Amino acid sequence: MDILLQLFEVRHLLMLVLGLCLGIAVGALPGLTPTMGVALTIPFTFSLGATDGLILLGGIYCGSVFGGSIPAILFNVPGAPASVATTFDGYPMAQKGKARKALELATIASFAGGVIGMILLVFFAPVLTEFSLAFGPTESFWIALFGITVIAVISEGGAAKNMLGGCLGIVLSFVGISTVTGTARFTFGIDSFVGGFHVVAVLIGLFAIPQAFRMIEDLSEGNQKIKRHKQTTASSIRQSFGDVLKRPKAVTIGSGVGALIGMLPGAGGNVASVLAYNEVRRFSKQKNAFGNGEKQGIIASESANNAMVGGSLIPLLTLGIPGSPTAAIFLGGLLIHGIWPGRNLFVEHADVAYTFIYSMILAQFFLLVLGLLLVTHIARLTSIPTYYLAPAILSLSIIGAFTTQNSLFDVYTALILGLLMFVLQKFQFSPAPIALGFILGKIAEEGLLQGIQIGTAQGSPWLYFFSGTWNLLLCSFILITVGIAVYRGLKNRANQQPTLEGKRAPDYWAVSGWFIAGALVIVCLVLLNSMPFELRIFPQLTFSAMLGFLLYKAVQAVKRPKERVSFTFDYSIVMCLVLVATLSFLTNLLGFYSQTFLLMLLVPIFVHLQKWRKLRPLHILFVSCLFTMALYAVFTLLLKVPVPIMPQL
Repeated sequence: MDILLQLFEVRHLLMLVLGLCLGIAVGALPGLTPTMGVALTIPFTFSLGATDGLILLGGIYCGSVFGGSIPAILFNVPGAPASVATTFDGYPMAQKGKARKALELATIASFAGGVIGMILLVFFAPVLTEFSLAFGPTESFWIALFGITVIAVISEGGAAKNMLGGCLGIVLSFVGISTVTGTARFTFGIDSFVGGFHVVAVLIGLFAIPQAFRMIEDLSEGNQKIKRHKQTTASSIRQSFGDVLKRPKAVTIGSGVGALIGMLPGAGGNVASVLAYNEVRRFSKQKNAFGNGEKQGIIASESANNAMVGGSLIPLLTLGIPGSPTAAIFLGGLLIHGIWPGRNLFVEHADVAYTFIYSMILAQFFLLVLGLLLVTHIARLTSIPTYYLAPAILSLSIIGAFTTQNSLFDVYTALILGLLMFVLQKFQFSPAPIALGFILGKIAEEGLLQGIQIGTAQGSPWLYFFSGTWNLLLCSFILITVGIAVYRGLKNRANQQPTLEGKRAPDYWAVSGWFIAGALVIVCLVLLNSMPFELRIFPQLTFSAMLGFLLYKAVQAVKRPKERVSFTFDYSIVMCLVLVATLSFLTNLLGFYSQTFLLMLLVPIFVHLQKWRKLRPLHILFVSCLFTMALYAVFTLLLKVPVPIMPQL
């Protein structure tokens, strides 16, 4: 009762609501991840008491994980790594005019998953901690591979292309200092490569920037594309609650998988949401509906990544082992206030620990109310014209990439990856497998190398990797997932075979492209032989897998119909994209706010000059000034984060 009375003190409630509101804003802005939100807030907790500071940080953690679903649903841009799976069905539902419905489902599912995760934290922390400790390096290796194979099967496009994308993401994770050996590799003599690619910059480059370029590309197709996101279907909160309650399997599987994965050190919400999405899809009778606006997909993803929050706090509070990157930053917040996680936490600081834990349960109810109150207003963002929305997304992407490490290298990383992803999507490559490959590549390699070392010490690395209940179970899951992908491929080929009439010439361009890519991979494999074993073993496995998939695609190009490639040859659009990309790369010369202002002017003026839509120049100028000043108020005046500035002459 004393703890409950402390919890409902006015200052604690104010800190909780403030944290949730800030967290939602952080999650809704592309590039500002939950980890960054918590890290930016820690200095502001110095003057607060331990309880108030932890409640504020916890509110930001919960709110930002939920807030990441907002841009994922509305614009196909995950606001946080944990929201990648939400884009699979959330964005297609928004395209059908059901943005409000998708946001309501995400809010209610987030509440359900968050409550379940926090209840597990309160009542089952000791038991579940023992479960998380059972996962060693080999289990981490297999679960990382499972995540990559799952995302390859459930993403858009063919399984072979998705696996190629996953391997490409793993290759990106090799750049920089190895977490096991501490040795730099694949830096090519470039100092900026030593630190590797930051996950925020990579996610922005794979999702946000290509989406902005596609919006600009669609402008020439008239007002139908410009208005494609407008709300056309009414929704009610009661109906959305009913939709969630009618799908208990999605909530249960999503929350359970999210909480369990959250407890595994380093896994995080991105793995949890993808695995939960796959398992719900596996047990669904309407598998083909997933990826086209299926409600269960949104419910599974959002319940999983919010249940992950409670799960990640279990090993953090009981053992001092963070279950996610954000939980690792949260650990710093605990230590700053002189609180050491572990068994003594619930003895020496019982009032602080239990007040914080129960505040996280209360946060889910506040989050539900705030989310449902904001849904109507948030859904109106879909009515923003594309010629304003595209440059706004680009500007937020640039500042989001920069503020992660105050590095222009991250900005250029995001822009270059964005351009490459924009081209790859023309060939039906999906960004999700590349993103998950990059995130899980480090986990898989670390588990592989540690497993080899431990297995060698025990007499047999092979036996160490292929023994034990969890190892065998995860291996079985991987084989089942790959088997399903092969079965579907054979089934689709059988269905397409009767439609092919006569003998068709091979697609020589595609065959040549796949063989050239395969030759480059062979060269990489040969060059890798000069590296030490610890640095080359996992890259060699990855490049070997890539070579196999490339050869398969080459053979497929010989036997199957020509692949559909969707290139836009509208020279006016190409010119606009070139101008926008060039202006985006001039961040260091123009300064961020000047660049933002010019981007906001460039796209609508181009639309006006091409007579795709009649716009008023004064209106364009007003909107550009207003948006630039809003960014200045948020990032410079409020958050006080550094931004790229124009160099002094």
